[in-house]
Amino acid sequence: MHNSRDKAFRFIESLLEHPKVKDLDNHDDQGVSVSTHTYDVLKSCEEELLKNSKNIEQSNKKLDFFAIIVGIIIHDLSKGSIRKDGEGLSHSQMMIKKPEYIAKESEKILEEIEIQENLKIRKSIIKNIIHIVLSHHGRWGKVQPGSREAHLVHKSDEYSAKYHRITPIGADKILKLMEEGLSIEEISEKLVCTMGILKDRLKRAKQELGMKNTKQLISYYKKNRKVPLGDSFFEQRIRETDRLINLVNKKGFKKLILENKLMEKLEDSKIFQVIK
Repeated sequence: MHNSRDKAFRFIESLLEHPKVKDLDNHDDQGVSVSTHTYDVLKSCEEELLKNSKNIEQSNKKLDFFAIIVGIIIHDLSKGSIRKDGEGLSHSQMMIKKPEYIAKESEKILEEIEIQENLKIRKSIIKNIIHIVLSHHGRWGKVQPGSREAHLVHKSDEYSAKYHRITPIGADKILKLMEEGLSIEEISEKLVCTMGILKDRLKRAKQELGMKNTKQLISYYKKNRKVPLGDSFFEQRIRETDRLINLVNKKGFKKLILENKLMEKLEDSKIFQVIK
């Protein structure tokens, strides 16, 4: 590890070990863990920067990579905490009605890591991190993105939510269990998903095959052992989501975050104040 970014790595590594951050793996949104979505947002940011600039080095001169990385890590922190705190609002509702809850929680976790690691982040960077967190929902939140970093994170969060937040279950998995004699209720329990998702997957397969009922679909599956997941767009979404989940499960959320290319460009002197 290069000495010029030792402190930044240490701070982010400690942040990733914080109980509230680690707890994000225990909460899911439409079949995708919050930690998996969080990694996907960072990956999308990296890809967007590589697409719109000649290289990461160019982007690093214009953007605060530390604020982006830290902001992304904690942007959905409340998806776990509000459930434990017994709040009556969802994360999305909090972003509109009680952004101060989100802000206080973000400020607190950053302060805890600062104290733990004896580091002090520059005030302008703290302000940008909190703004990234508060504005990541864009027009669906109370606070709108007002920095280049916040715009980038919002765009990446929106992309991940649209394309990679989908329970990776196709009609073929459902039909296999139906063939084994399981009821729709038992299948829902076994695949850990709602009845609505099961019905949606069967409906998509029937539409692609031009079938009117599930009985016809079961007959088709018995003969071909495979059915369409849906139209080509939906198939792409579900396969990408499946690969994403498998990658995070295999390599681990923390390792993937620390290996991101943006991490290589962090500079301690630009991030932290000198503690006297």
